[in-house]
Amino acid sequence: MAEQLTVPQAFALLQIESDGRKSTDVQTLDAGLAGAVLADLALRGVVSLQDGFVAVVNGAATGDPVLDGVVGTIAAADKPRKAKWWITRIGKRPLRDDVFAGLIARGLITLEQGKTLGIFPTTKYPERDGGPEALLRAGIGDVLAGRAEPTPFAAAVIGLLDATSTLRKQFGKVDRALVKEVTSGSWASPAVKAVLEDIQTAAIMATVAASTAATTATISSS
Repeated sequence: MAEQLTVPQAFALLQIESDGRKSTDVQTLDAGLAGAVLADLALRGVVSLQDGFVAVVNGAATGDPVLDGVVGTIAAADKPRKAKWWITRIGKRPLRDDVFAGLIARGLITLEQGKTLGIFPTTKYPERDGGPEALLRAGIGDVLAGRAEPTPFAAAVIGLLDATSTLRKQFGKVDRALVKEVTSGSWASPAVKAVLEDIQTAAIMATVAASTAATTATISSS
């Protein structure tokens, strides 16, 4: 079942093209994965938002190393932080690598490394077992078509896709009123809703920062 995937695993699977390439830029992907982790932990009741700050309320292990690692990081923080801060803080390559490693360990994708023009390193994740992604897409498709009620899991995934502006790319034209109803309705907990609101801002901030860094590097090397 799709629900056996964690939310970040589901989000990651949907961002992989049929040829194994990522379908979005890494800044958006990383912000989405970070938000997906927080959303998953909120769905499990492991974290909550208290006055806008993320707090660990149940430190029991989830059994997923990625989720448990983030719980430990949040618990060890020197002071409470808001969701947007955590999305920027943990939304980096190590989290991305760990999520994809989990999908590889489950046998859903494989790792394929090579070089473009014999110089530039490339990394692709070709599909190995398409069953879970097919179930995930079918379930989300049914919700977006109004054929099924959303589960909290499906609402979180749809909200993540919407917040990172990748929903239409993955599922085509959607009913915006329905999407708003799904992401703001009773299916999503207040903590998940708050996380979704911060993802888009964090993704934009990360993209702008990356663009600025690239421009600065170009100017410096001129």
